[in-house]
Amino acid sequence: MIVPRVEAEPGYIFPEKLGGIDMGYTSLYTLFEGNLGTHFSYSVSNHWFAFTRSFDDTKDLYRNTWRADSNNWVDWANVTVHFGNFSITAGKDYIHMGTFENDAYDFDAHWQLNSALWNNYQVYQWGGSLNWTSSDEATLLMLQVTSDQTMERPFGSRSIGDYAFNLFGSHETDELKVMGSVLRCSIGWLGSFGVEAYVSDAITVGGDGYVGNNYSGASLRINGQLGDHFELFAKGGFDVGQDEDFYIGNRIYGGLGGNWYPLRNRDLRVHALCAAGTNPGNLQFSVGVTYALNLKLF
Repeated sequence: MIVPRVEAEPGYIFPEKLGGIDMGYTSLYTLFEGNLGTHFSYSVSNHWFAFTRSFDDTKDLYRNTWRADSNNWVDWANVTVHFGNFSITAGKDYIHMGTFENDAYDFDAHWQLNSALWNNYQVYQWGGSLNWTSSDEATLLMLQVTSDQTMERPFGSRSIGDYAFNLFGSHETDELKVMGSVLRCSIGWLGSFGVEAYVSDAITVGGDGYVGNNYSGASLRINGQLGDHFELFAKGGFDVGQDEDFYIGNRIYGGLGGNWYPLRNRDLRVHALCAAGTNPGNLQFSVGVTYALNLKLF
């Protein structure tokens, strides 16, 4: 799958001035997933291009190729071996924090309405996980060990205490999805949880939360489906904590937006949103187009 996203943010409106216009989350991704025989599967996601206000955003993706403390052009690249209900994944993966905002693909997300942790913590790390899936595939349990963003390089420390350890679980029914995790990493202990409920065929309500040593946050969102081509959403939340390394401070945020899917297969998405927040106080607008070109290689 090839996913270009073009976006424009016509300035940040502060109480006293209008900031410059930038290109928001304009980027180019590829995502390829599949099976290699009966017992192996693979998943590779690459971030090839990024542009907010200059081409330096793209240059940084490649300058940071071998770094663990910054995003780079390889989001994840891993192989999984399956044996019965168990599987082992090795390679680069995202740290499975137990919230739905972390479960979303970057190219689908709206960073203006995400938590400070989602926006600033480098979740794409090298490592591995041991996974168990129930026979009906409704329940997943995972024990994950990865490098951490305080390392300049992946596996750059000989101390086991410098690595990130994560216990993740999820369960899904026809009406409800829940997930949660307990993560021990450079920001200390962090518990995460997410709930998503289908109120009706047209309305979905979800919530995410984080509780940790020096950070906590929560958000609530509502999605409403208007026929086959339109979707409205509202989201609000807060961050509480002080951590200069992760740019976390006390913040309240919220906003409204909509998605339009002009094609029957919903591969093309046109979005618009308005978001407001404190620290610093601002009002942001965003419009953009995302297209998911599905390719079958073999």
